[in-house]
Amino acid sequence: MKVLAPAILLLEAIVVGLAIPVALMVDGGGARAAWVLGGLAVLLVLASGVARRPQGVAIGWVCQVLVLLSGILVPAMAFVGLLFLGVWVVAVIYGGKADRAAAARAAAAPPSEPADPSA
Repeated sequence: MKVLAPAILLLEAIVVGLAIPVALMVDGGGARAAWVLGGLAVLLVLASGVARRPQGVAIGWVCQVLVLLSGILVPAMAFVGLLFLGVWVVAVIYGGKADRAAAARAAAAPPSEPADPSA
């Protein structure tokens, strides 16, 4: 998850940012929807910066819910939100497995010998 979560959130921020012109064409609230999507894109970029920390996965879940809810303002974002939610779920499941496997390998590996300073 240390690399996968930030990458997913950053890619999601790009896609949400690219949806801003679509939001401007929404009848009756295009400017408001565009501002919401712009703020959401910035939030996703910031979330990608903290995704490696312990609370990062929880922040990622909140972002996924917000992207899904943006489908209320721009219906096409509901589809985008569902796609990224699926990618996020797979990343959390398999990223966690990969992290546990790496930790098990590190624990099972013999400690490396210190380098000989005289060599």
